[in-house]
Amino acid sequence: MKKEVELSKAKWLVEPGCVVLVTSGTMENANVMTFSWQTPVNNADPCLVLLVINHIRYSYELIKQNHELVINVPGEELLEQTHFVGTVTGRNINKSLRDKLRESGLTPIPAKMVEPPLIEECAAHLESRVVETFKMQTHDLLVCEVVRAVADAELFDGKWIPERFHTLHYLGGNKYGLMERAIEAHGKKTTAE
Repeated sequence: MKKEVELSKAKWLVEPGCVVLVTSGTMENANVMTFSWQTPVNNADPCLVLLVINHIRYSYELIKQNHELVINVPGEELLEQTHFVGTVTGRNINKSLRDKLRESGLTPIPAKMVEPPLIEECAAHLESRVVETFKMQTHDLLVCEVVRAVADAELFDGKWIPERFHTLHYLGGNKYGLMERAIEAHGKKTTAE
């Protein structure tokens, strides 16, 4: 039996997407924020990723300064750090990514194509530039062009290998899910074959 879902909770029917850590600003003045509202919107050249961010976020102030960011992909081993940086604002810790990262145990390293740093412990990094912004009521939609992408070859072979790397999926509050295995569809044969 199916039941009605409150419209305020309907988003959870299509969540959870892979949780990412977005760094913004520069190595000298940066921030890191947890995102679960993200999706690829073009996988050809250029690769575009859509991020959804609240107007009041400190990270958004930094993104507006240089229109650059890095999407870092954490795995299960970074659960506590991912949750921590998603619940604490960089505005209040100190306006330095190094301090927020030091608090969380994450390490910033320079990116090659953009000013915001990568997070060394993450399995993948998408260096990106914001190419278009759509204003919404409380959140904006950022269309980000990926200008460089790198991933751990042991964990990613064109897709994540879930038996080796467990992406985090936000379920609300302090709950997360894990992608732990791949399954394969064999396709339904039609009667015409």
